[in-house]
Amino acid sequence: MTPELEYLAIKLEEVTRRLDSAEARVDRLSARLAGPQPLPPAYDEAAKRHAAEHPPTEARDLLHLAAIQAWQALASGQPAPGLDPDLEQAIYEAFVTRDGHAQVDLLCEDWLEVARQCGIAVDDGHGNLLPDVLDAISHTVSAAIWYGLTTGYLTMTGGSYHIPRKFLAA
Repeated sequence: MTPELEYLAIKLEEVTRRLDSAEARVDRLSARLAGPQPLPPAYDEAAKRHAAEHPPTEARDLLHLAAIQAWQALASGQPAPGLDPDLEQAIYEAFVTRDGHAQVDLLCEDWLEVARQCGIAVDDGHGNLLPDVLDAISHTVSAAIWYGLTTGYLTMTGGSYHIPRKFLAA
């Protein structure tokens, strides 16, 4: 083999390695752009078993676990679970100011004040809050927080989410 052919063979081998590496990068990028992949069934079963054996006791843990389940549903094309009374209570307990006031209460109070200023009747003739007004407002505030934690978060992160290690232990 002549030196020129040997040189071309070496260069061809180098170009082939680079092409293979570039194709591998394209494959990895394509997989990333396709979005998160569902968890393998064995992994999912282990996570469910762990959750059943060690249910969360703190409001933040319950809320975080519910958000993870919602993100997994959304990532696989399913709708996020809706609010239930336990989840609303977890939102209420998890979001508090430094001085211990519930954010849901503060947002509701702000809304009621603005409604009064705009002439929307939220009180009866004796200055008492109309029945069901506070429940409707607090449910709306909780639903907005839940939307932000689930659909809004997943949209902003491009379909990716992080599961804390304490929720992964089997």
